[in-house]
Amino acid sequence: MQRLLDFLYQQREIAVFLGLEILSVWLLINFNNRQNAAFLNSSNEVVASVSQTSENVGNYFQLTEINKQLMQENEMLQQELRMLQNKKGASTDTINQYLVIGARVINNTFDRSTNFITISAGKKDSVQVGMGVIGSFGVVGQVKSVTNNFSTIYSLLHPKLMISSKVKRTETNCTVQWDQEAFDRAGLKYIPRHIDLQVGDSIVTSGFNSVFPENILVGIVDDLNLEDHMTFYEAKIKLATDFSSLYHVFVIKDLLKEEKDSLKAL
Repeated sequence: MQRLLDFLYQQREIAVFLGLEILSVWLLINFNNRQNAAFLNSSNEVVASVSQTSENVGNYFQLTEINKQLMQENEMLQQELRMLQNKKGASTDTINQYLVIGARVINNTFDRSTNFITISAGKKDSVQVGMGVIGSFGVVGQVKSVTNNFSTIYSLLHPKLMISSKVKRTETNCTVQWDQEAFDRAGLKYIPRHIDLQVGDSIVTSGFNSVFPENILVGIVDDLNLEDHMTFYEAKIKLATDFSSLYHVFVIKDLLKEEKDSLKAL
């Protein structure tokens, strides 16, 4: 013990030097906006890389479950493609309107008041801020920020995200927004009282913006309430995506987005 104390005493000048260096770096980052931004961007990249390494180790022990989900994803995507091709009015041009970018989930929260997902696709994969993200069973979220190799996603389990939707059976427009109550359910808004909304109705994307194609499943109505004084239903849906078991996602790029957006400026 005495030797340890003697050693520390002998190295006191180095310890003071290192302490001052750490203090200088902390002051530089916290009181210099440019350095602060550079540090945050670098730290996000490092955190994503560490998360990816950790996920790689975890995936080794989850290969059976992952392979099973991949098989389900392939089957679902093939079915959706056949349905789109057979849908009245659909054409090859409609199918070719969207570019699908596959990515692996390397970090995902679903038990917080605001939830985000990190995926293994970024600028080099043509991912851009604002793009929609889906999974094998439905809507997942929307791209929040992008680096060269990674992207952060606003999870559907984030109160800021509002999904333009419709009731598939009645074609009634509505909005889906997470109410921060449960990770497998969300609120359904703005359905007028004269609409015959029913438990079991499918809620799908409306296709009214350049984020998601039309008819991507968001969830199923499992609770509703309509009192005499109410103008709109109070309703909840069970989400199609299981956010507690999310391994692979698909980023959707609308190849006609710029053309659509140009019309808004006219």
